[in-house]
Amino acid sequence: MIIPVLALALLGFDAAGVPDYVPDTGWTDDGWDPSFYEQWFGGQLRAMREPPLTTPSNLAGFRERLRFLVLPTFEPAYAYRVDVRTDGSAMLRWTRLSGRGGYAPGHPVRRGSRRLSPEETAQVSAALRAAALGSLPREHPFRTSNPDGTESFELCIDGTAFVFEHLDAQGRQFLLRNCDIKEEALQRLAATIFRLQSREQMG
Repeated sequence: MIIPVLALALLGFDAAGVPDYVPDTGWTDDGWDPSFYEQWFGGQLRAMREPPLTTPSNLAGFRERLRFLVLPTFEPAYAYRVDVRTDGSAMLRWTRLSGRGGYAPGHPVRRGSRRLSPEETAQVSAALRAAALGSLPREHPFRTSNPDGTESFELCIDGTAFVFEHLDAQGRQFLLRNCDIKEEALQRLAATIFRLQSREQMG
């Protein structure tokens, strides 16, 4: 796991907090307490007035829900959400905040929505299948064992965190990638979502 160092210094967290947006299990032993991520990611999503995608109740009326949250350290955070209803129709929703993705959410300054065409919905579904989120680790380890027996640590001095969430009848997937996205299929999923709504239109 690679965490922007500035975010660690400025964010702070309440270890007694109860996660509402972030899973409290499934993290590596090297990772931070889930309450840290809850305050970081959950704080940004609450500022966006985004719904949790955590339980079957959050799936009521939907076949699947996908959210992609982008958190630059010094620039405003933004998120895309694709909601596919049980009849197959889909909506894209997007929100951009005024603050900083690493430590200060601010408030929504741009939000919008539009219906996706059947072709666009199919593209998202194909990218999701190819990414196979359930087969990927939740986070990249920042500790690497070298052939000579030593260990290397990778830290991101300043970068962007990417959070992928998917909820369907099979369950919930929650992935974090810091600084970059290494998996090609995950890169293609991000690119597919970006193509649905240009970042210039995010404001």
